[in-house]
Amino acid sequence: MKYPYVIIDNDQKIADSIQIALEEQTDYICTGIAKDEQTALDLILERKPRIVFLEPEVPGTHCAKTQYSLMTELAKYMSQLPEFIVITKTAEYAIEGIRNRILDYMLKPLGKSQIVRTLMRFEKDFDEVADSTLCFKSYGDYKFVDVEEVLYLKADNNTTDFIMSNGNKVEAFKTLKHFQELLPDHFVRIHNSYIINTHYVSRIHFGKAKCAIKNTTDMIPFSKSYKNTVEEIKDNLAKKSLIQI
Repeated sequence: MKYPYVIIDNDQKIADSIQIALEEQTDYICTGIAKDEQTALDLILERKPRIVFLEPEVPGTHCAKTQYSLMTELAKYMSQLPEFIVITKTAEYAIEGIRNRILDYMLKPLGKSQIVRTLMRFEKDFDEVADSTLCFKSYGDYKFVDVEEVLYLKADNNTTDFIMSNGNKVEAFKTLKHFQELLPDHFVRIHNSYIINTHYVSRIHFGKAKCAIKNTTDMIPFSKSYKNTVEEIKDNLAKKSLIQI
């Protein structure tokens, strides 16, 4: 299980200390750092982190400090907010944090063990809670799609096309590698230009080096360098089969 997180803090030393504390926690991936409320809003909507480390004193959009207005703004767009861990130098925002149901409240300077214990509690209490919605933002236009409706991703220079089960195509202005690090484990890269949702694989033809995908006539190629990966997909699907003939 991968847990993407973002850091909202205008103190680079604190951001670095959080990342260092999580170096050995290989399931946790930092997908961005923001230093003000507006950048944080865009970052969270785009990258859908499971956890947000928040300094409530970063510059706000409508006032000097964001405090918890970021959570209020996110609720306009997200049905399930990420879990917030507040990290600040004062206890001033603790009561409001409780009212906003934050995961934890930590005072600076930070201790590695304190962060690790909080993440262990997160895994215990919230591991099954996951929003499967992807948000695509382009010039103030927000598009939301269900990740489980994605058949495959195709690279197109520095953009990525999401091919959906209903036949639609959604263009994202990020590279394929960017999404490879964020998507659930059943999204697997099989080619420099393709990531497939293995839940939709209907056939693997090793002679032609192609995978057939349900709900489409498209045949997705896989390259020699990813052949072992495709073998693993085949083995996993075979194990789940009712009968093998």
